[in-house]
Amino acid sequence: MKLYNLSTKPMEGFDQFRAWIEKKAAEERYFSGTFWFVFSRLADSEFAKALGLETNLTGSVPFADAATTVSVHKRNRAPLRATFWHLQVGKQYLHILFSLGRITDAIRPMYKLLANSRGKAHLFPIGQSLAKVCARIAGGPSIENTRILRGVSYPSRPREGGAEIRLKPGNATDFFQKLEEEGRILKTVRMCAPVEEDQHCEFTVSRQGFVSFHGGSFGPLFRMIDEKLAPKMVDSVRPFERAGRRFVNFRFTEPFFTTRDSYTVVLGALSRLPRTSIAVLHANPYFHATLTNYEDGSEFDIFITGHSEIQVQGRGEASPASFLRLQNGLTELFRDADVSVEKESTKYSVQDLLEGRV
Repeated sequence: MKLYNLSTKPMEGFDQFRAWIEKKAAEERYFSGTFWFVFSRLADSEFAKALGLETNLTGSVPFADAATTVSVHKRNRAPLRATFWHLQVGKQYLHILFSLGRITDAIRPMYKLLANSRGKAHLFPIGQSLAKVCARIAGGPSIENTRILRGVSYPSRPREGGAEIRLKPGNATDFFQKLEEEGRILKTVRMCAPVEEDQHCEFTVSRQGFVSFHGGSFGPLFRMIDEKLAPKMVDSVRPFERAGRRFVNFRFTEPFFTTRDSYTVVLGALSRLPRTSIAVLHANPYFHATLTNYEDGSEFDIFITGHSEIQVQGRGEASPASFLRLQNGLTELFRDADVSVEKESTKYSVQDLLEGRV
């Protein structure tokens, strides 16, 4: 199993995949061909072993080189099975898995599959900025002609309630502007975009880490994934890769942390991360907590250092995948953040924090 860029892989394989998926979408009343974006620094062979990917394929999806089937049980004990195919395209440390069938039937099997990696592989969340990249499937700076068929969001301020709100359909420009004005976090959005003369592409984007193709012309969607979305995902992880012992800054667009009550909200967001423990060292007058990820052993110090900023410092060999999971836990509650790394390793004292120098 080896990753290739679409531009360096013989196009015959992709053309076969494109014809196959467009044919299936046209034949089925409901169709979802879902692309799951999985970040992992494991070598390809180790990644395949961790996820149980088998290379001996029968009745294979074109453009796939390995696959695995995962079974879970619903609450009523009914079995739920999903097959995931590993596609022969991707970027450094970013794998693309593919599944067929309803998205809701594949989410739990996907989480079980990733749990087998013991923290070495994570779904890559697709925030609002990356969703706007997807809306530009036809190219060019404007997303005016992309139609939003269905959008689900929730408020970024927890006290406003956690109920999802289904946003009214319309053009993508107005849709994303409404999200910004109302300070909401996008969960899923279904789009229909003109891509060629008399051609369209209908697809769903989810912050959980997948893009699902439903019908129309498939080629432009996959080119967008390979040439725009995947490279931006890889670039966004680079601060975590070069952090070392330096502080990683998460700067939000709004002043979420103006009162000590907001510390409780941050603590709640971090406490919801699975297989993680958090200990609060200081909560008054400043916030300092330590977080341990039991999946891969990564440890972090977390500070609230301003009304709109959280700083995170990894201890020892904190993995980029664990950084990514921590980022997702925060942005699920406080919207997307600008991520940067301190230029120099700086040790802050308690006095520095009290006097507002950090």
